[in-house]
Amino acid sequence: MAEDIYGSLREKIDQYSVGMVPTETGKEIKILRRLFTEDEAKVYMGMTRSLESPKTIAARVGMEEDVIKKHLDTMTEKGLTFPRTTNGIRYYAAAPFMHGFFEHQLFRKEKDPEIPQLFEDYIMTGFIPRTSTMRTVPVMTEVTGDKDTVLPYDDVRNIIQSKEKIGLFECACNYQTHQVGSECSRSSEVCIAFDFYAEYIIDEMKFGRWITREEALEVVERSEKEGLVHQTAGNLANTEAICNCCPDCCTVLRRVKMLPKPALFKNTNYRLQHDEKTCTTCLTCIDRCPMTALTVENEKIQLNRDRCIGCGLCVSTCPSGSMTLVKKDEAEIKPPPEVYEFMRSTPDLMRELEEEAKRD
Repeated sequence: MAEDIYGSLREKIDQYSVGMVPTETGKEIKILRRLFTEDEAKVYMGMTRSLESPKTIAARVGMEEDVIKKHLDTMTEKGLTFPRTTNGIRYYAAAPFMHGFFEHQLFRKEKDPEIPQLFEDYIMTGFIPRTSTMRTVPVMTEVTGDKDTVLPYDDVRNIIQSKEKIGLFECACNYQTHQVGSECSRSSEVCIAFDFYAEYIIDEMKFGRWITREEALEVVERSEKEGLVHQTAGNLANTEAICNCCPDCCTVLRRVKMLPKPALFKNTNYRLQHDEKTCTTCLTCIDRCPMTALTVENEKIQLNRDRCIGCGLCVSTCPSGSMTLVKKDEAEIKPPPEVYEFMRSTPDLMRELEEEAKRD
């Protein structure tokens, strides 16, 4: 019976966000057994990705509301839900594997020492995302060419300036890699979240801190100097987060780097252009590239477009200006999606919460 409930639980989670695909070794089931008791698995099976009251969830699961509340509080502490308190009532949405269980381990008061290695084994050897995670956007540098305006949804300055609620947090990926024995000297307090996601982490989970727009811009500028890659999460209606990702720690970047053609999975709306005539072969760009897209052959820089994700880190530190970004043709431009599964949109969550609160 226990195996059945955890198998059903995995199938449910697999419908959300990037999914939780099965492996031959059953590594994903080991994770779920570590995170959920059987009763918590039953509660999760009765939840949705919309914010709902314990009363609604209890009716669906067939348990007493007081019992459901206790389970939900414990599940929230373990990072298995997204909570939101309104008018004295705490509402809960089911958290997916990512963005969800994985990132939320950082907020736990009592951390499970075995979880990081279980995640590492699963993600690096068996996990295949069912949908896209975050969009790579270029560093804050000039774009050359006839159409030299950076698109609004690709401009981290523009995104930050448009926000009122900005939270700053330690990087979950940095925590993960440290727990499995990897060291990193880059800054770890580099994840920026907005709106619902900033509120639930700071107000509900008591983690992270509120910052100003100016402080957020300083974080972004410092991240660029350290060689971190900007990645945004959100849909056309709203950007939910800007993560400044370390190539050595970021779960997504590490996974993509293992592929023969990273550009197929992670690329910006901008193309790197290299001018051999002005290049001094100083090799600064070699160390800056997170995907090893730049190499040296016959004392000249060589660009492998299959590996280049257009992050612009080589551009911002090129002393001769021989590295530049050019906007792609209109037909190649990819805006954020209208529906984004990795992180649900704040407007959607707030609309659903309003409707649920009326029922209560």
